[in-house]
Amino acid sequence: MTITGKRIVLAVTGSIAAYKAVELLRLLTRAGLEVRVIQTAASRKFIGEMSFQALSGHSVATELFDTSSQAVFNHIELATADLMIVAPATAGTIGKMAAGIADNLLLSTYLAMDGPVMVCPSMNNRMWNHAAVRENIETLSRRGVIVIEPGTGELACGATGAGRMAEPDQILKRIERLFGPGDLERVRVLVTAGGTREPIDAVRYITNRSSGRMGFALAEAAYERGADVTVIAANCDLARKDGIGYFDVETVPELETALRREFENCDVLLMAAAVSDYKVSDTRPTGKLERKEINDLQLIQTRDIVSSLQGNGNGKLKVGFSAEYGEDNRERARLKLEEKGLSMIIFNDISRDDIGFDSTRNEITIMIPGHEDIFVEKTSKRNCAERVLDQVVSLLH
Repeated sequence: MTITGKRIVLAVTGSIAAYKAVELLRLLTRAGLEVRVIQTAASRKFIGEMSFQALSGHSVATELFDTSSQAVFNHIELATADLMIVAPATAGTIGKMAAGIADNLLLSTYLAMDGPVMVCPSMNNRMWNHAAVRENIETLSRRGVIVIEPGTGELACGATGAGRMAEPDQILKRIERLFGPGDLERVRVLVTAGGTREPIDAVRYITNRSSGRMGFALAEAAYERGADVTVIAANCDLARKDGIGYFDVETVPELETALRREFENCDVLLMAAAVSDYKVSDTRPTGKLERKEINDLQLIQTRDIVSSLQGNGNGKLKVGFSAEYGEDNRERARLKLEEKGLSMIIFNDISRDDIGFDSTRNEITIMIPGHEDIFVEKTSKRNCAERVLDQVVSLLH
């Protein structure tokens, strides 16, 4: 895959991980990219300008209004790049980006960018997990900023946890997928997301807590890898991405109808929707049941849709999700993998408050017949999606 000739702005902030930016710059230039470097004043306390200048072949940009430059407005000239990467990105810079503050060259360039922007956070684990930082990251993600979440390990302060800037080779791979033909090019991916609602009367319904975030993360990650993506969204109030097709459904029968129609034309099904297991036997489409009538409701099971879809035998991959309450139920997920004829199943424990439903983060175990389980430690749902798609690519190839 070649990305030669793309113009990159590499913005370096004041973190001990600034040394990784030097290695990242080396990889970018070796890949044939033209790189201009922005350094904040704090970053120059960790790494001097000379290293970046020597590797990039350009002087380092440090001032918003540089009288020595031919461009009167330095940030406007820099913002004509194909991609801006903020690596490392401190909590302070992330917060200002989310707030739209433009009090230095880096931030002004960010606001002037038309092309994609990527941030690679680096900070102490307690800072990374602070509610304010989490909200700022979510704000940037909603606006289309690509967030390369930090890894877990020993930090500069001696603590252990999430906060280590992603490794330069991982960042380069993400850039290659962004610009080049992805590893899911020409693959047709169908994703179900959200939670169904089964009506009781005109007012009430049976549902679950699924937000659709995991399904939407899978769809967006697959799209960036080059896939032709369709989403069947069950009651999802989430931002939608241009280039992805969406069908909205509410109930299990509506989801089944859409799924059977679209399944014929897909190569991979990612069944991330939480489908109601039960519905009432006799719904009242108009009016509202009295309280005493609720006590007499009879529940019947809904159809197990995914089991009835013919998948693996004709080359299609079916990937299921098993949300179980407690680690003790892990084997239930493995049983579903066999019973439903799935290519892969994703187990996650929904007994924890910090992951799963109502959260932007998850912790999953990927189960594939004949393979060792792959555990993905607590991270963003987007990172979980990338790990799932890595395995999809392996199975397709």
